[in-house]
Formats: sequence, C-alpha cells, structure tokens
Amino acid sequence: MVFNVSSALTDTLYRRPYTDPEAKLRLRSDTELLHLDVVITECCSLKCRDCSNLMQYYECPENIASDDIIGDLKKLFECMRVRELKLLGGEPFVNQKALTEVMIYLSDTASESIDMINIITNGTIIPGDECLQAIKNNPKTMITFSNYGKLSPGQNEFAELCSKLGIRYTLIDETYFWLDYGRVIKYDESVAFVRRQYKHCYSRKNCNTLYRGSLYACPRQAHGIRLGLLPDVKDEYVGLHDPQYGSSDELRRAVLGLVRRNKEISACHYCLNGKYIHVPRAVQKA
Repeated sequence: MVFNVSSALTDTLYRRPYTDPEAKLRLRSDTELLHLDVVITECCSLKCRDCSNLMQYYECPENIASDDIIGDLKKLFECMRVRELKLLGGEPFVNQKALTEVMIYLSDTASESIDMINIITNGTIIPGDECLQAIKNNPKTMITFSNYGKLSPGQNEFAELCSKLGIRYTLIDETYFWLDYGRVIKYDESVAFVRRQYKHCYSRKNCNTLYRGSLYACPRQAHGIRLGLLPDVKDEYVGLHDPQYGSSDELRRAVLGLVRRNKEISACHYCLNGKYIHVPRAVQKA
C-alpha cells in the first residue's frame, strides 16, 4: 500500500538504497574529486542483461588506448586530485596492456594525484605476470571482485594470486543486489520523480565517469551518448580538451560545476533507478 500512497514516503521508509555521507565534503572539496570511474575498455567477458553501464548494447566494443587514457588523466590532474580512482570497463582485464601501462603511470608521475586505486573485475580473467606486477607495485591498489559465482570461474585462483603477491582485494557479498535502471527509452515520469531520482542517485555522486576525453555525471550517460541511445547535450558533460577552457582553473570550475550540479541531466529521463526495483545479478543476455 505504501508504494501507491507516496513515492517520496516510500523512499524515506523503505526503498532508498543510499544515503550520502559525503554531501558536505563534496561541496567543500574545491581541488579534488572524491570518486572517479575511468573506462579503459568497452569490451566485457560477460553479457549481463541488466548492466546499468549499458555494456550489453555494444555490438562492436573497443579497447581504449593507454595513451588516450593517460592523456585524459594528465589533463584532469592539472586541476584536480582524486581520492578514489576506479579502473573498469566492461571487464578491465580484457585490455591488460592498457591497464598495465595506466597502472605504471599512476604509480609513477601521477602518484601524488590519487589516494586509492580500485580495479573492478568480474573474475573471469586471470591477468598475466606483467599486469600483476604493475598492480603489486602500487600499494594504493585494491581489486574488487564482483563475485558472480559460476559466472566468475577465475575468481578463486585470482584471489589466491592476490594473497600470494600481497595485493589487497575484496569480494562483493553475494547478497548485494542490482537495481533495474530500465531500458534506454524516454519514460513518461513526473518532473518531481526525475528530480528526486537525480538528487538521490548513487551513480552521479560516486561514479563520475572519465571516458574518451570527457567527464560525465555517470556511466549510463557516457555510454548512452556513445551508443547513440541518449541525447548528446554538450553542457551536461565536460570535454577535458575543449579549447573553451583556456586554463586549468577554468577546467577545474567546469568539473566542479558538473559534480555539484543540482539540475537533473537529460539521461535521467531515460532511467528508472529511482524506482529501486531489485533484479538478480548478472543474468546473461540471451
């Protein structure tokens, strides 16, 4: 009954999966991002039907060159530090060459620009020695296994390697749920719902996404635009190499404007995460 009485009341009493303990810190942090997702590949070793990052829609996914990733990071680091930098895809270990080279860069010239590196993997691929060594060499690094059971056949062996090499890792609890973000279509939801969804969205607070030269509010926005499934509204993301930013200070203000943006973005009209509908994890697309 409560679901039909008031969606706002439902948010408060039951369904809201996320509170924002970093809200004040986000507003005070003028020279650092609290969280940043860095996409190193569109390729994935799984085809999850409900992937919120839209990997299941790529017909010809591509790896991203390490030079491009490092160039984007260098540009961002000219004006901002990052507390937690996540390397992900897709499945990041599909693109081991780039991952290795990015890790070397983050361990060397960019070491003072980050506090923590988190590599997100589905546990399907065991990396080679060179990649493992690059990870081991940076004590700020942690591996996060998404833990999809039988769909993650290399997870146990990979975790044992981490233990042997002294690489920190964590396994996501099997009770962790996924939310259904819906198909990529424009939904006829009220303005109040869309605004509330954006206000409480976990992704736009914890998953600002660096992808192909631009910084996006969330991964769904980034990949949706790339795939041609979402409207490409230029003032809703920051092109790091855009000549309109004539100085690192101007770029910093633009990045902070995106992170602190109060108004919902166009992608929010194509998303239903605010309904908090739980779906089974990693159901494979037929």
